[in-house]
Amino acid sequence: MPYISEKKKKPGTRPVRSGTPLAEALRRLGFTDYEARAYAALSATHPATAYEIAKKAVLPRANVYATLHALEARGAIQPVTENPVRYVPVDPEQFFRGVQRATSELCEDVVRAMRRSAQPPANAYVSIFRGEEDVRRKLTDMIERAHDHIWMKGPVGLIGPHAAALAAAARRGVMVRLIVFGKAVAGLKPHRRLQLIPHEGDGEPHGPPSDRMLTATVDSEGMLIASFSGTAKASFARDYSIVYVIETLLLHEVYLAEIHGAFGRQLESRFGRQLGSLRRKYRPRGRERPVLEGAEPEPS
Repeated sequence: MPYISEKKKKPGTRPVRSGTPLAEALRRLGFTDYEARAYAALSATHPATAYEIAKKAVLPRANVYATLHALEARGAIQPVTENPVRYVPVDPEQFFRGVQRATSELCEDVVRAMRRSAQPPANAYVSIFRGEEDVRRKLTDMIERAHDHIWMKGPVGLIGPHAAALAAAARRGVMVRLIVFGKAVAGLKPHRRLQLIPHEGDGEPHGPPSDRMLTATVDSEGMLIASFSGTAKASFARDYSIVYVIETLLLHEVYLAEIHGAFGRQLESRFGRQLGSLRRKYRPRGRERPVLEGAEPEPS
């Protein structure tokens, strides 16, 4: 049955211009400008003839017939009378759910095709992701692709949103090691392939910028360093030299946690709490400022 709104529009209502929210959304879905305007006009008043649609959508009459035939071919509208022909939208939920499925399947086909044809990069590259949604999406993709190991360092609050993906990775045989500031990651269930390592043996927070940063490597092939200070931002690299350096640093974090577990009192007696005297001795002043301020390096 055709979809017919119960709400009737009075003759002489305002024309549907090209800038309406519905028309704009339709253009983003791949409708042409004329198709978007015609569909928006028909959705507001139907059944309607080609003449009525052209008038309401402010379309040239010479183009409206071809536009309506294109919409009918898409399955978006259908005729319900003859002499004159009047049109109505097909049930929008049925139609757009079909568009959604087809678009999703097409995107999956493209991703699979690109993965099959992808070649290792000839040169090193670093990709930048901005905004928490994009950063989280990239990190989730890394976790889901992992087949051997995932190493991650960060505060438990930043790791928590990925607890389900990390647990799933452990269940499929990936070794997951998490070097954490804090005691427990919310939502993360124990697993024999999932290891929580308190940073420096106690997991005590160190304050900024450590409480706003997340570092991850996967399979010795890719690494991501994310800052959640202000607008979230992350750098991702697949260059093996860079990944090797980051994984070496994370390995030393694991070693240090073991050393603290065995000699914590002696270390604190000699170097102060959280190795404070060493940090004061070797840590350059203000080195955390660019991270906290979200500054970009100036071009050379």
